[in-house]
Amino acid sequence: VAATGKPIVIALRNGRALALSGAVLDAPAILVTWFLGSQSGPAIADILFGIAAPSARLPVSFPYATGQEPYHYAHKSTGRPNPDGPRVDYKAHYREVPNAARFAFGHGLTYGKIGYSGLQLGDGKLAWDGTLDVRATITNSGTRAAEEVVQLYIHDVAASITRPVRELKAFRRVRLAAGARQEVVFTLKRSDLQFIGLDLKPTVEPGQFRLWVASSAQAEGVSASFELVAA
Repeated sequence: VAATGKPIVIALRNGRALALSGAVLDAPAILVTWFLGSQSGPAIADILFGIAAPSARLPVSFPYATGQEPYHYAHKSTGRPNPDGPRVDYKAHYREVPNAARFAFGHGLTYGKIGYSGLQLGDGKLAWDGTLDVRATITNSGTRAAEEVVQLYIHDVAASITRPVRELKAFRRVRLAAGARQEVVFTLKRSDLQFIGLDLKPTVEPGQFRLWVASSAQAEGVSASFELVAA
């Protein structure tokens, strides 16, 4: 059907992440509906006919292949980070598939055209007993109103135990009219950076952190670094 050039939408009814392949990837759009209730038909129809805009985000990552499972977005570093220069897909592990997910945790599209810009972290220092405001501008340059789920991720650059490549720390849903923009503000504090240490107790260590305000766990969005300053 896709070969005819007719616009098609694949509607998935699934209860878990799927390793999608073949002709389904030729569709201009994929709508993940999960297992819904008795009124799922009208709800799906509203989205397909443009009466409502999709605004949900994936709560799990969809892998390229089943051999990637178990796959979760907050995985540890492979020890071989992305090198400078052209992208290298197969750079670690035993799998002959990309290390990334095909559709990442937090991913989702809508009928608007959303952009991220203007990241501000003040002086980039989080005092031990203070707070750090994270500001970013979200713009809808499309012709339709849209809702965006703005997500805040961090990465602890150096700690006493290895930390995930990204951790979701906050998210906020914003509604943007066509052509509108809005500043979104998150407030970080020391407790947002804690983890379970070697003594099996919550701990926080001063140092450098990476931060992303983005549309998914793999999207670049806008990013910067900040420092947690010791007391």
